[in-house]
Amino acid sequence: VFALMRPAGGSGSDVSDIQEAIGYGVIKMNIDTDTQWSYWEGIKNFEKKWHDYLQEQIGNPEGADKPNKKYYDPREALRAAETNTVNRLDQCFADLKCTNILGLGAAEEADNVLGPRRGGLPV
Repeated sequence: VFALMRPAGGSGSDVSDIQEAIGYGVIKMNIDTDTQWSYWEGIKNFEKKWHDYLQEQIGNPEGADKPNKKYYDPREALRAAETNTVNRLDQCFADLKCTNILGLGAAEEADNVLGPRRGGLPV
């Protein structure tokens, strides 16, 4: 079992190795590094996607007089980080074979209360 998993946890381990370790009785795996990276990656991807809108308060590819407030609002970058982390956690749970195991069925889709109609950025 120890040969299958990296000493620091699951980071970098193949899914097949993780699932084989589960078959041998491993019941815990550290996913902290994965969640830290996914949070950072969400912010990094947000900056890359909206880079030209994050340079000044006013002025972007749509026009020199166009405001950028909805892009540099820190809540938008944090929302992107959180969404990316939720997606990574979903993948971790699937890899660890621990989704829908309580007989409750799949979770409902969460509502984005700050979607585009309420001032949020499109996904």
